[in-house]
Formats: sequence, structure tokens, C-alpha cells
Amino acid sequence: MRLSRKHRRGGPVGRIIDQVRGMSLAEKRELAEMLREAIAEELAAGAGEPDRCPRCGCPAFVRKGRDAAGRQRWLCRGCGRTFGAGTLGLLARSKLPAAAWMEFAACMADALPLRETAARVGVSLYTAWFMRMRACEVMGRRLLPARGDAFEMDGTYFPESMPGNHSRGWFDLGRPAHRTGHDAPRAGLGGSVCVLCGVSETGDCFCELADGAEDGPGVALVALRRLPASCSVATDGRRSYAGSLGGRPHEVRPSRELEMVNSLHSRLKAFVGRFNGVSNRRLQRYLDWFCWREQFRRSARDRRELLFAHEASGIYVCTRELTHLESHPFLSLANRAGIGERYGYMSMVV
Repeated sequence: MRLSRKHRRGGPVGRIIDQVRGMSLAEKRELAEMLREAIAEELAAGAGEPDRCPRCGCPAFVRKGRDAAGRQRWLCRGCGRTFGAGTLGLLARSKLPAAAWMEFAACMADALPLRETAARVGVSLYTAWFMRMRACEVMGRRLLPARGDAFEMDGTYFPESMPGNHSRGWFDLGRPAHRTGHDAPRAGLGGSVCVLCGVSETGDCFCELADGAEDGPGVALVALRRLPASCSVATDGRRSYAGSLGGRPHEVRPSRELEMVNSLHSRLKAFVGRFNGVSNRRLQRYLDWFCWREQFRRSARDRRELLFAHEASGIYVCTRELTHLESHPFLSLANRAGIGERYGYMSMVV
């Protein structure tokens, strides 16, 4: 940001800049780090009064004293427990300072690789990975419902990815093992997971991991969760869409004429492809990350600052233990017949 002439000549900021110019390079770097920490603490403290209880979701609560730091607490009328502005919050439950999370938000907004992110934030690779899982959950909760009167909907496929050492347990991988991100089979019904995508004429989109394949039950579930009740839907005429859209008007077009959803598929594949083999059971988090970027890419606010604001006010439920206990989704329609034998009880290997 450029300073005005008043500030450059003799305003308060101009006088500070004059003092900064006389500092050494090491002192300037130290000052910049202190300013970054102060900005992060200020933004993190500006959450304000919550609109509902973070534990039970009840909107009825009253003020109930203050904590040791002088911050306001409230008493929920629903569950009878007290809570503060940071209860179950992403930053409040973390031992890392707010400045570390602000730097992490900048890395997430730019979709940087995990190793580079860990180096910039100053944490281990595993901690950076778990921070990403938390941030993706927060972004998923921030997604707004898709709006529009006309949607294009179609599925795309990602190669199955189940990293881990499966030779020591009873879990049968069902194929020869290969390195994650390498030698993956081409997309198709065999050995792939389906992602149902939809986009409206207003640009609102959704990407939902289907429960195995682009079949009727998966389409019906995604349509119920993601599509407005009064919209019309254009698809490529796949048989599974007929009767699975909840009575919405259905238009059949050739696949090449579904330009909006085909463009969405291309952007999604390019985004997920940066991370070299996302595990099936983590894929929905990356889909939420992609949809967050799509939804807020036209925001007047800088994405780095916006994501940090969402981190500061957001909550997460999936703890470290629950993250490791996430199961793989069903893989394909062909595997559903033997799902109880092969994939019914999913591997817990990370």
C-alpha cells in the first residue's frame, strides 16, 4: 500500500518510516516479524459475540462472567455449559501462536506443497499436515449453499489411493501396490473413486465424493444435499440420473455441451494434481478446499486474510484420533457386491 503525501511528509506513519529507514536490515526484519505477530493477535481477537453455542448449536445463551484473561463467557440455555468466543475454535485449541496460523493461511491460500508450508511456518511435516486437515474442515464448514436456477451436473473420476502398509493386516488392497502418486491407473469405473460436480449459471459449484460410483443412490444423496429444490439440472443422460434428482426438471445434453461443468472438472483435476496422490479418505477435504477457493475467488478481501479470519472464528470437530480413524469411501459399483468382505471395515493405516 502506498502512503499518502501527508504521511510521507510529516504524518505519524511518515515519521515511523523515517525511523525505520535508519535501521539495519536485521532490525527491519525483527520489526516486520513483530508487526506480523501483532496483526495476527489483533485479527484473532476480533471474533466478537458468537451467534450460537459451539457445542450443541443452541442460539439461546446469556452472559456468564469472564475468564482469567478478562474475556467474556456465556452460559448456554440448551446444554447448560459455559463457553467463550474461542471454545472449540481452531486457534484456541492449538498451542501454536496466531502468527503461525496466519502464515499457514497464506500458504493454504496459495496451495503451496506441504514441505514448503512446514518450512515457512516452522513446524514439522506431520504438524503441517494436521494443520491442513483442520483448515480444510473449517473451509468446508464455511461453504455457502449453491445458488442458481439452472445447474450442470456430471461426475469425474480420480484414481484410487490407499496409502499405507496393508500387508500386515487383514485388509486386502485388491491390486498390486504402487507408490503414491505414481503408476496410478487411468480414470474409469475400475480402481477409481467418483466425484459428482455441479455448477450453476451464477458460478456457484459443489464437488461431492460419491459413495462409490455415479449410480442412482449416490446421485440422489448428492442432489438432496447440494442442489436447490427448485432448480433445473442438465446432465449427459447417464441412466443413473433419471429418477434420482428428486423431481427436478432434467435436461439431457451431449457431454461436450456441458461446458461449465467440464471446465470445473479441468480446474479440479489441476488443483488436486498438485498434491500427487491424495488418499481416498482425505479427498473430500481437498474438494472442500477447492470449492472454498472457487467460492471466494471473487471476494474483495484478500484470500490470505480471509482464510485467517475463517481460521480465527472457525471450529473443528475431527480431532487427531478421529482423523486417523477416517474410513475409505466405497470404491466402485463393481466392488459393492463384495463390500462387506473387502472394504466393509476399512483400514486404519494412515
